[in-house]
Amino acid sequence: MKRALIAVALFSLMAPSAQAAPKAITVQLGSIYSAPVGTEIFLQSAKNTIFIASPVAQSADIQVTAIDLTNTQAWQRTIDSGLSEVAMAATVDPLGNIWIAGAAAIAPTPETPTSTVGIDNPDQVNIDSPSDLRPDMNQIALWKISITGELSATYLAPQKTIPLISSLSATNSGISIVGSLDGKPFLLSATTSGVFGKLVVLGSSKTEFNAVVRHSDGTSSIYGSSAETLAGKKLAGIRDGVLIKVSKTGAITSLVRSSALKASRSWISGDSSYLVSGPVITGKVTETAITKFTSAFAPSWTLRLPSVGPSATLTANGNSYLAFTSRSAIAGISGWKPNQPSLLVLTFDSKGVMKAATALPGLVAPISLAYSPAKGVVGLASASDGTVSIFTLVSR
Repeated sequence: MKRALIAVALFSLMAPSAQAAPKAITVQLGSIYSAPVGTEIFLQSAKNTIFIASPVAQSADIQVTAIDLTNTQAWQRTIDSGLSEVAMAATVDPLGNIWIAGAAAIAPTPETPTSTVGIDNPDQVNIDSPSDLRPDMNQIALWKISITGELSATYLAPQKTIPLISSLSATNSGISIVGSLDGKPFLLSATTSGVFGKLVVLGSSKTEFNAVVRHSDGTSSIYGSSAETLAGKKLAGIRDGVLIKVSKTGAITSLVRSSALKASRSWISGDSSYLVSGPVITGKVTETAITKFTSAFAPSWTLRLPSVGPSATLTANGNSYLAFTSRSAIAGISGWKPNQPSLLVLTFDSKGVMKAATALPGLVAPISLAYSPAKGVVGLASASDGTVSIFTLVSR
């Protein structure tokens, strides 16, 4: 009993003094603009906003459109090999080149026709050649488009099945791609001249990779989730968020699990500043966690917010940004009481203190965030009817 009283006394002396609660932030309205029909991916490259779509005509193609600061089309490029190709992820390298990763088909090797000379055909029936089957898109494809819109390179890595690409990252040292093949998560690296490394599978179907960041030394950081033991680290919750460092050769050098008892967690968005976000589902309660990690995956600050649906993060201009779907009031934000799922963007300072909240009426789910010195933070989000729009945090 005496030891307990001493411990309480010491804790009281060590605890920080109580401070007044910070003043509530009043939610502001951002601006919403129409995106080209069919837009699935958007980026910022220099002064242009890049919109990427995969329209389907006789084959699936990729259409890349650049819109400048005056809202005028600067250029448009269609990637069409005559067969099918689809864009799944994209990024911009330090020189402003646009890299698109996806899946593509290649023409099947023509079969040598069988001679019909000497075959009895008393009824003179026309013998048609068998029609070619549509080739599967079982190539991991990389397309490089210059800052002026020229398709400067196409690189293909053949696979046995159709790949699903979730993220790619490009630096001067090369490109890192993550996704799923045969239901298993993979990492694939390539040089900027299109030489692919060995495709490395890290885990089973119980692991998912959602985002990758390539570093200048050729190593990669992967953000995702796992319900199995990885690199000797056992599962702690129903599903854990994972942060993985991978060497240039594809070996796991560090792995940190983010877990909660009887909860399902996942990191679905992350950037080169180690700002990540993702859902935390405990029973019927769903929250979005945003955490700023150090390069050693040690948390600097973290926050959980009531939410539903996806989220996206961005570090820019000394601030951290979180776009997520909210359907309830949030402590510390006044004027935010949505009666249905709605998009909200929060701005944090370098220490994780909330400094602004922006509502985008009519939009529901964030897709991605980017930064433009001319426009500030720009995002792509979907509405409840499935259409997508561009938004900024500045009111018109």
